Amino acid sequence: MVVYSDSRDLETARKAMIAGARDFLPRPVRPEVLRDSVLKAMALEENRRLRAKGELPAQATAGTIITVFGPKGGIGKSTLSTNLAVSLARQGTAPVAVVDLDNGFGDITGMLDVHAEKTLVDLIRDLDKLGREDVRKYLAKHAQSGLEVLAAPSLLEWREIDPDDVRRALEKLAQSYDKIVIDTGGALNGVTEAALELATIVLWVTTTEFASVRDSIEAMRALRQLNFPQDRMRVVVNSIFPDDTVRASAVQDAMQTEIFWQVPYEKKVRQGTHLGQPIVVTAPGSVAARSFEGLAAVISGGKAGASTNGHGTSKSLFRWRSGPEDKAAAPAAAPAEGS
Repeated sequence: MVVYSDSRDLETARKAMIAGARDFLPRPVRPEVLRDSVLKAMALEENRRLRAKGELPAQATAGTIITVFGPKGGIGKSTLSTNLAVSLARQGTAPVAVVDLDNGFGDITGMLDVHAEKTLVDLIRDLDKLGREDVRKYLAKHAQSGLEVLAAPSLLEWREIDPDDVRRALEKLAQSYDKIVIDTGGALNGVTEAALELATIVLWVTTTEFASVRDSIEAMRALRQLNFPQDRMRVVVNSIFPDDTVRASAVQDAMQTEIFWQVPYEKKVRQGTHLGQPIVVTAPGSVAARSFEGLAAVISGGKAGASTNGHGTSKSLFRWRSGPEDKAAAPAAAPAEGS
């Protein structure tokens, strides 16, 4: 989908991107610009078909890539991404990065109160001349945890970014970081698909709201049609309302997918988001913080502490870099209540 419009305001471009547009072109459209846009869209579609047939294998990466996705705004993807990334960074000495790939209005830097001098656009521009350690110069550091942050470009700069360039940038980052958490937008566009394709694990975020569950079901159906490997997905139910009475088992039944993790409601989570202070830093003893930290421990292959998921359940080792022999053995860590 390529959108063109007489309007040049950011809200129109944002709506086009949310709807799944690969490009947004202001009218009058110059022939060479339209041609370039169409050719890029065709190339992406061809690459997708080749990957589906197994004729275009993904390039091997070193670090674990954790893509956080959910086909709806306001469900807490960015909150989960930041708290998970900070928790992972505080667990050890191996470098951890969080990448803002929300091409709507991504604001991971604001949620972490980090000032970034460079963004994804700068990294992609210089990618071919960068060595392995040079990449880290393009990320800002979160002082309280040591987490490194790759900021999103401006809304209109996203139009200059090819999903294949995003894929190359993520592969380069995976050579320098032990773990990379990717925060995505709510649309299944080329950028999001690149993050999903490279993921070691996809944390699929939903709330118990009907609209969120419905959109998740539709998006999962679309990814199956694109031959996306379903075994990488782990559903995370995020409780964002204090009076949420819907059980996780109801979400599981509707989605026909096992619930992997549940984050309990905590008022301080939203407060911390507004202040640029993740709850795992400001209130580490809270139920939500323990849940984020438990999720990080399980992803790291460790053991979640008691009650880390808010329901008094703990599970042990989980290996994400699984081969065919591991798939049957991989447990769903910290199942939600009622699942």
